[in-house]
Order: sequence, then C-alpha cells, then structure tokens
Amino acid sequence: MGEWSFFGSRKIKKLKADVEEQPQSAEAHFNLGAAYEELGCVAEAIAAFQKTLHLHSRSAEAHFNLGVLYEESGDGKNAIIHMNKAGTLFSERGDEANKDRARKRLRDYYQKFGFEAKDIEGSIDEDQGPS
Repeated sequence: MGEWSFFGSRKIKKLKADVEEQPQSAEAHFNLGAAYEELGCVAEAIAAFQKTLHLHSRSAEAHFNLGVLYEESGDGKNAIIHMNKAGTLFSERGDEANKDRARKRLRDYYQKFGFEAKDIEGSIDEDQGPS
C-alpha cells in the first residue's frame, strides 16, 4: 500500500463513509478509487473502479483509470481491454479529446506489452467487462 499522508487518510475515511452511505452510487465508488489512485494504493483503486463499473458499466473514466492502473501493475491484457473500452465510450459520447488520449495510450500499450488486436479479441463481453 502506498504512503498515507494525514490528509490522504482523512480523505479516504470520508470517501469510505460516502460509499457506506450510498453503496449503489457509482460516483461514490469512483471518487474513492480516484483518491486511492492518487495515494498510490493500486489494488484498492482497482477494486473501487471495478465496483464503479459493476454499478455503471459505461463509465469511460473508470475504464480509462483501470487501463492506467493495470498498465502500471504490468497487466497488459487488462490495460488494453479497459483502455479500448474507454476510447469507445468517449467516442460514443463525442468526447474527441479523451478518445484521442485513450487511443494513444492504447497504441502505446499494444507496443509495450507486445500484443496485437487478435490477441485480445473476444476478451470483452459488452455487458460484463473483461473476462
């Protein structure tokens, strides 16, 4: 687990309380994930973003953040799956700037991890996320 600052741990406590008060709030889980990510708590951030997707599978931001976290942890397949989904969702809502950011990272991930598109095809079930 990453270093916890006094203010970071206070923020996490508040965000955890928000999640407890609103367990069906994708936004509350997303905010907790973002705080964990900021503190370098990768496993906790991944879990919070996965919960976000369980509640709101079309969150481009959660997919993007998961892509980044999986890349940082060396999980190329999941990094690619989530970044691909983020790019698609950003594109669908007309967010060209973030679509381009996601697509650039996606190209970088394919190169970094030595994957080709055919290596990843079929790994995404549209309703369930990565397999």
